[in-house]
Amino acid sequence: MGGSGRDGLDPAGWRLDRRALLRAAVAGASLAAAPGFARSAARYVALEDMLDGWIAAKRIPGAVVAIVRPGRFRPDFVSAGQTAFEAGRPVDRHTLWRIYSQTKPVTGVAVIQQVAAGRFGLDTPLGDLVPEFRTMQVLRDPAKGMDSRPAEGPIRVRHLLTHTAGFSYHIMGNDPLEQEYRRRGLLPIGNLGLGLSPLDGPVPDLDGFLRALAQLPLRFDPGTAYRYSVGLDVAGGMLQRVLGVPFDRVLERQLLAPLGMRDTGFMVPAASAPRLAALYSWQNERGERLAEPMLADRPEDSAWLRPPPLPAGGAGLVSSAENYARFAQMLLNEGVFEGRTIMPRAAARQAMANMLPPGLFFDKVKGYGAGGQVILADSRAAPAGTVSGTFGWGGAAGTLFHVDPLREVGVVLMLQGLALPFDQGTGLQTALNAEFAAGRL
Repeated sequence: MGGSGRDGLDPAGWRLDRRALLRAAVAGASLAAAPGFARSAARYVALEDMLDGWIAAKRIPGAVVAIVRPGRFRPDFVSAGQTAFEAGRPVDRHTLWRIYSQTKPVTGVAVIQQVAAGRFGLDTPLGDLVPEFRTMQVLRDPAKGMDSRPAEGPIRVRHLLTHTAGFSYHIMGNDPLEQEYRRRGLLPIGNLGLGLSPLDGPVPDLDGFLRALAQLPLRFDPGTAYRYSVGLDVAGGMLQRVLGVPFDRVLERQLLAPLGMRDTGFMVPAASAPRLAALYSWQNERGERLAEPMLADRPEDSAWLRPPPLPAGGAGLVSSAENYARFAQMLLNEGVFEGRTIMPRAAARQAMANMLPPGLFFDKVKGYGAGGQVILADSRAAPAGTVSGTFGWGGAAGTLFHVDPLREVGVVLMLQGLALPFDQGTGLQTALNAEFAAGRL
């Protein structure tokens, strides 16, 4: 695990539902000035300056960047600051972070592993694997009501991975379908999504989630549009149903254990709670921007110290920079980690390739792979310097990762802030471009 230097994409283009995320939050008090943070010998100057600037501006209390190159797992880490604005611990490679939707690529890769094993194909109808989805309806007018008609084609496995199945998210608006998701408790957003109003139903377990979702119509015919959705949560449930093993154990068996990701899971053991970063939000329950962030989840009594109602394949994991760098290393090595084949090379390439149907795009010009965006050759909307073929995604609390096969680097950024008042994706890309230009990467 070596490395030197300091030890130690707006990700999805969607808005958080603060109502679901923050009603369960700990009461937020205004924060005093952030305490000082330790510096150490310089290596990645632009990345260090980036973190120092964010911390000095009191946007976040601390953060860490992990960098991997092809070959053996010898990551570099750049870290600064503390795990909390008050009474925090120094951030390092082992600090634990809620990665929310950065869970999606992990679930997507687990699905591709089973495709490579011949268990099913990317174009296998979901209904052949989970019978409840065999006959689906589609809304006639999503804005007006729940009136529906028969779907013109089946949901396929690839649709789950690319948000083209026709599902939605309870965070994606307030049309009748999203209201029904909330009413039935279909809120797979991680442990902090447990604060439900009296009108909302209890969150089901993963199998109950599948059954309840299958009873609702789709927003559009499968494969005809892109909409950020619960598709990766359904994919996790599909793996659980097909393999006959709880989804969290599927991930443990296929990825977490083989990669040595011992600090990654759907809850934090009590013994590891001191390493969990505090979670803050820059937005209140009414969606109003705050002058100072409010504390949303404390490590001492975090919601992540309890088992979640369902292991959310789209948003539920907690991980560390060191652990997620292992996942990035495996993808950068096209399926190999420390001499072991975790997935065939062709499967790793497939996971990071554009799988959207012809004519469909994410964010107008980007592709989408197994739970993450793919920068295409003509991705004019990508940050300057972003390279074609780069695969990655991020999470609601500001975490990001990407694998750049052309420039042969994988990068993980870990921090914790909901509704951040700055663009961490552009900042990270700008710093990385400077490191490349200076010959430090």
